[in-house]
Amino acid sequence: MAYGFIKNIIYPIFLRWRIASAEGLENIPARGPILLVSNHVGLQDPQLLITTLMRCFKNRKIHVIAKWKIFHSQLIQNWLGTIPLYPDRSRSFESAKNLLNRGEIVLIYPEGGVNSSNQIGKIKTGAARLALMTKVPVIPISLIRTSPPPQKPADHRRDLVFGRVQIKIGKPLDLSPWYNLTIDNNLLKKVNQAIMAPIANFANKIYIG
Repeated sequence: MAYGFIKNIIYPIFLRWRIASAEGLENIPARGPILLVSNHVGLQDPQLLITTLMRCFKNRKIHVIAKWKIFHSQLIQNWLGTIPLYPDRSRSFESAKNLLNRGEIVLIYPEGGVNSSNQIGKIKTGAARLALMTKVPVIPISLIRTSPPPQKPADHRRDLVFGRVQIKIGKPLDLSPWYNLTIDNNLLKKVNQAIMAPIANFANKIYIG
């Protein structure tokens, strides 16, 4: 599996020094389906976050939605566990939902793109809808940049190699009061608030919704 190679070779040589700190790994359930929800501060986030979370799981993939076309091939999907971001976004959502229903781990970034500002504004509803429809444990994850934020396009690409972050993992969120209710825009706003407010707080940001 790709994860063994990443964990034993790629992580200790190329990635470990880029993770300034990682707190709260003990908050992640050892087994069962999990929805990981994180803010997004740079292109380095998936590789640094996933390699950190590997410590919690033994031979389990962390499925993350991937925009780049190179990750959309069936071979890469099987190897790394990526979920393609299809033009029809509902296909990506259904893939994530099916994985959670099968007991897998899914990582999602509701901001939908990199955000280096001190505010988290309008976000996608995918994480909230997945949480309500699958009722799996939801783990909030806050990322804090410890390298300079990108100022131009080339800086974003540089993050892939040199970007550094702090990682703070919160306790599972209790979203049960909203289970079995009709999923509408009002409910999604409330669940978005419940998920993103603690993420913003520990990332030293403001969630304005």
